[in-house]
Amino acid sequence: MFAALALLGCNNEPTPSAPTDLEAIGFGTVDTRADADLSTLKTDGFGVWAYISNSAQQNYLLMENQLVKYENGSWVYSPLQYWLDNTEFSFIAVYPRGAYSYNEENKAIELSVSNTPSVTDYLMATNTTDTSVEGFSTTVDLQFKHMLTSVGLNIWRDGGKHQNDQMRIKSVTLGNIIKSGVYSSATESWTNNNNDKLALEKVYENFSDDDNIGAATMENGSLTTGGIAASPFGQMMLLPQTLDDSNVVSLKIVYELKRQNAADWEESELETVLPNITWNAGQRYTYNVVLSSVTDITVYYIQTKVDPWGTPQVGGTVIIK
Repeated sequence: MFAALALLGCNNEPTPSAPTDLEAIGFGTVDTRADADLSTLKTDGFGVWAYISNSAQQNYLLMENQLVKYENGSWVYSPLQYWLDNTEFSFIAVYPRGAYSYNEENKAIELSVSNTPSVTDYLMATNTTDTSVEGFSTTVDLQFKHMLTSVGLNIWRDGGKHQNDQMRIKSVTLGNIIKSGVYSSATESWTNNNNDKLALEKVYENFSDDDNIGAATMENGSLTTGGIAASPFGQMMLLPQTLDDSNVVSLKIVYELKRQNAADWEESELETVLPNITWNAGQRYTYNVVLSSVTDITVYYIQTKVDPWGTPQVGGTVIIK
């Protein structure tokens, strides 16, 4: 068993009593869903908060944004902290270190995001180790997860109706997206500012007569594509949020169509909303919008593809509107 730690009287802070048989807390397997994320962690390191709870202490903060870095094939930190008998240790690991803060009142780690799409990929991992359990691991394993959601938009022309026609996108606007919020480890959830929203706009310029977005056809719920779609925003890192009747994300597409053997381009537009769904943290949402124009009316459907963020994009849940 591990030696107990002596308690210093008035401030009640645990301090190693320095016997030689104390075993230091180590960090073992650190994993993510993507090799690129793990490489970033190894290069930059990450921060760790650790709490302990036992008969003498409740939620004592043992580590505060402690830097853990990768050196010579191991995860290391300094100064070392030590295991205690009959104690529950709760670890919260975060990346990047400087983005997270400690809320003393709530005894929680918080992440405040004020403006998305984010250029920072926020990651978090948790681990709870109870030293009263026989055979517990003396190294802390961490599985990092994305704190944000990944959203992308692809626009195609209808390959059935416009196989021999040309279509080009003039502008795309996504509106009414919640852009700021606070995550708390105490509730393990986001509290978003529903009054702070943004609109994203992409305007395409300098067209040529050779411009033509790729074609897509839908059969039995399966989307078959050819060519290159218009992807105005790439994959965006956004706040997790629920799209419903009280929080709609609007979509406006202005496009031009040149029918086979026609001399001129016809301009049309689509105004709609994205299907109701919850954008969960750590998930990738890809919207495939397929457009066709019939007697000045835009006909469309939206395929929503949902996959875990960071795994190969095969299969996934598909929702058709």
